[in-house]
Amino acid sequence: MLIIPVGRRPDWRHPPLVTLLLILLNCLIYFGLQSGDQKRDAAAFRYYAGSTLHTIELPRYVEYLTNSERSDEAAALSAALERQRWPQVLLAMEGDATFMKHLRAGQIVLADMADYPRWQQQRAEFDRLRQSNLTERFGFKPAQPTLAGLIGHMFLHGSFDHLLGNMAILFIVGYLVEEALGKRRYLAFYLLAGIGAAGFDFAFNAERVAPGIGASGAISGVMAMFVALYGMRKIRFFYWVLVYFDFFRAPAIVILPLWMTNELYQYLFNHGSPVNYMAHLGGFVTGAALIGAQRTFGKARVAAPEQEEPNDPRPSELARINTLLGALRIDEARQALHLLANTHPQDLLIVGRYYQVARNTPGSEDFHHAAALIFALPDAHPGSSELIHQTFVEYLKLAKPTVRFNVDQLITLIRRLARSGHADDAERLTRVLARRAPQEPQLPALLLLVAEAFRRADQHDMRDATLARLRAEFPHSEAARNATLVVR
Repeated sequence: MLIIPVGRRPDWRHPPLVTLLLILLNCLIYFGLQSGDQKRDAAAFRYYAGSTLHTIELPRYVEYLTNSERSDEAAALSAALERQRWPQVLLAMEGDATFMKHLRAGQIVLADMADYPRWQQQRAEFDRLRQSNLTERFGFKPAQPTLAGLIGHMFLHGSFDHLLGNMAILFIVGYLVEEALGKRRYLAFYLLAGIGAAGFDFAFNAERVAPGIGASGAISGVMAMFVALYGMRKIRFFYWVLVYFDFFRAPAIVILPLWMTNELYQYLFNHGSPVNYMAHLGGFVTGAALIGAQRTFGKARVAAPEQEEPNDPRPSELARINTLLGALRIDEARQALHLLANTHPQDLLIVGRYYQVARNTPGSEDFHHAAALIFALPDAHPGSSELIHQTFVEYLKLAKPTVRFNVDQLITLIRRLARSGHADDAERLTRVLARRAPQEPQLPALLLLVAEAFRRADQHDMRDATLARLRAEFPHSEAARNATLVVR
């Protein structure tokens, strides 16, 4: 379930410079500084494999687990060592804060052992190589907190989807909070919310060595500032549950405990998730507390800006359409939605409502047109990728007499489905595109993108099959030359 507050359009005569600069900084770090992290990690692991560290440390870690009465873990990792799967053991060892503390203190490989000088030199070099990775240097590790990690974690991201989702939500809620607080106070509160998120992470995950990264804790703080600024005033929220989405109005502040309860519930019961729910909760608490403190102790008065433009005709037109639907005047409602969706093709509520009505007549022009509008929604819409996939699956089942995809739609859908993790559907569409436009110049790059999606999903057979197809059908393309990068 996703619930996001929605404000009016930004006033570009007074652009939200801090919000835009934060988005730009996060993007520059991800596409610039972080882009070499995979190579740096690979160099560190190649060094470990070529050293004697794995013969010195890993057996001792298994022995340590056995002596610590963690026999199940010891048995599993011992079996991994026997099968030469030492990276599995290394990752488990590096994530064990207590063992690593003893190891680096010289309590595992002792100074009077013959292996000690060589081990000490190699361990220092491996640690140096690992620290060249930005995630390792600037991610927040509760078991080993640093000032760099306290600030740096909120400017790093683990994937493009991670970055895109965070930056989209930051823009949606950030510009109104910036307008209310002013640029300096907004930036200070943003950073404090990120620090508060790290504080909760430290309090609840104190033993974790793996670095936590992402701006979501700070952005959770901005969301809490948003609803705290509006208080009991009713504002619009976008929500998305499974395949259904819509907007609703509610007193702003009542959503805050709902968000916080959800994060706490996920932390307690969604074990194994990579999402840092306590960081989100810390951001919410810090953001709300900062607005409360500002209103209680601050000299400057802060007030929430008007949420909607008074001259926007869409709410009244949608209300009229809802009245038509309530009176079962479906054809009139569909015609009105057709006109409104053509006027506002990027409005998620309007396009979604148009599709919901048109789907009742899957052989109509409206149904095909509404589906095409959803497929063309921008990436920045929260939840749009999953909505597009759900609509795509439903459209394949319902469309009469058959589906209608032009070449540009196929290219857009392949990209969106591959990036959102739906590699099987994306690969199926590449075959449709190959039949429809076999000389399409973007097809090789699309096949490489789909292969990368299979790699992320650990579907190695499909990845290899897609790469083989790329090399066979487009042997001289740049994508075929770059295909070896996906295999790694």
